[in-house]
Amino acid sequence: MNQPITSSTPSPIEDVQNTVDTRHIAIDKVGIKAIRHPVIVKDKSGGEQHTVAMFNMYVHLPQQFKGTHMSRFVEILNMNEHAISVESFETILHEMIKRLEA
Repeated sequence: MNQPITSSTPSPIEDVQNTVDTRHIAIDKVGIKAIRHPVIVKDKSGGEQHTVAMFNMYVHLPQQFKGTHMSRFVEILNMNEHAISVESFETILHEMIKRLEA
């Protein structure tokens, strides 16, 4: 006999990063290692060089958070892919602190 097909609504995945951590343990370094990403690097003469860079992106995780959204590291990198310079690194770092609440 054929059994009727029933439809069930999947339960949403819990957002663990946004829940309170009752353990009160800060993590010194959390992030993604060895991200290969295309960049355009400005040189001293005003020219540009196209290359692939390897990034390690980490933040300090305060004790009140259980985790971080790892995809945001890549999103931040993608926002700055057109021209990475010494000056733009500061912008990248500030964006990491802001978006990852670290």
